[in-house]
Amino acid sequence: MSGFSPLFRSGFAASLAASIFAISSAIAAPSITRELPAGPPLALRTERILDREALEALGVPRPSRLKFDSAGNLYVLDAVSRRVVKLDPRGAALLDLGGYGDDEASFSVPCDLAVDARQSLLVLDRGKGAVMAFDGSGRFLAARTVDADLAAEAFTPAARLLVDPFGALWLLSARSRDLVSLDERLARARQSRFLAPEESLGAVAAAAFLPDGGVWIHDPAAGALRRFAPSGRLLGTVSLRDSTGVASPSELATDGEGYLYVSDAEGQRLVVYDPEGALRFSRALGGPTAPWRPAALAVSRLDRIAIADPARGEIQIFTIERGRAP
Repeated sequence: MSGFSPLFRSGFAASLAASIFAISSAIAAPSITRELPAGPPLALRTERILDREALEALGVPRPSRLKFDSAGNLYVLDAVSRRVVKLDPRGAALLDLGGYGDDEASFSVPCDLAVDARQSLLVLDRGKGAVMAFDGSGRFLAARTVDADLAAEAFTPAARLLVDPFGALWLLSARSRDLVSLDERLARARQSRFLAPEESLGAVAAAAFLPDGGVWIHDPAAGALRRFAPSGRLLGTVSLRDSTGVASPSELATDGEGYLYVSDAEGQRLVVYDPEGALRFSRALGGPTAPWRPAALAVSRLDRIAIADPARGEIQIFTIERGRAP
């Protein structure tokens, strides 16, 4: 799937509601060109902190999901206030979406975000039983209900929307213990399982695609992170019960070099692994006197990280400092 159709941008999109979720297969998904020096992450430098006062002023005091677009703008979802705000790289508000209401662009129970290959914002709304799409300027494009066969899986609290490096849309399904590829009708794009072997996952709680199309998945039943090839074949396992001490990952994200970032709620820190799953370093976020339990995480291909604690009402934004490639 290469993202929602360019018909979203047309002036007559509203009259083509049955067509605007169609895929433009003849147009390749745009690639993201890396402009920063490659190399392993060495440290995280604090760039900005959005505290409770700042988030209350933006209307998103309990940030529950975060997502960057390709330009480094940050979308922040507050599921309680039913709002999404878009912030530029300096933290200034660019637009405000959703909120309470009965119109087509309002949210009911928004639970996840994704940005597709065309830079449209997709909002998974459990209350409406649909995926809602907005363009980069905040214009409502359409809402499409999820296929009946997937509805029970798509609208559980643990469900997640993911976009792979090639623009395809996926559903992380706790019920299937699998990643489900979605077609333009938000139905199953393939009948067979993606992950193999089936016994490799006892449960699924979070996932992040790698640049080559592989994927990391958190299996809480096994207390492990598991890495799969683009074919769905299991490649490796990182135990979370060993010296890494990551007891409760809340979210996973990857950067353009394939490094894995894990928000550790119990450990109150952000943990970084190399592409093979070796622990690289961790960054403390809180402590006994100032609890900071991350629940949302996003990594920009422009080497920025955003991590949020909804209970504290705070977002911390870091810049990734890298070593230059030899």
